Amino acid sequence: MTESNASESPAGTNPEELKAWYANQLNRVVKEMVRAKAISGAAVDAVPVWMVPQKILIAKINDSSQKAQFIWTISGSDFATDHIPGSLAKTPRDAARHFSLKWQLDADRYLEMAKGKAPGGNPEPHLEAHAQNLIKHAEALYDLTMVDDFWKEV
Repeated sequence: MTESNASESPAGTNPEELKAWYANQLNRVVKEMVRAKAISGAAVDAVPVWMVPQKILIAKINDSSQKAQFIWTISGSDFATDHIPGSLAKTPRDAARHFSLKWQLDADRYLEMAKGKAPGGNPEPHLEAHAQNLIKHAEALYDLTMVDDFWKEV
């Protein structure tokens, strides 16, 4: 779904359930972005711009007083919550590609640390599993970016 049709219902999805799902995702993401200091301000706007219902949501979030400066966020049941500056992507599809690349690079760094090449020489044992999970999510997201039908403007 794109920004222009985020409130429309795809086949087989109850519109009320869909709206409740993405509203819950947006509330959770806004709280996390404020906590992480990725966004600040007395009022925050969050707009869903693309989604696979019940799975993944890409949104734009900004301080209400600074509409031009936003962050792209990604969240969902199968994906880690993450954000990037709005200037890094023009479209939700570009943002998804950026998240995919970011996660691959993060996974590479974690794998290096897991192999004991980290500064200090004491890598944590869970890093390899975390890296493999990031790779899985990065590849799945990248695969989605390659399907034109998922990104058509309506």
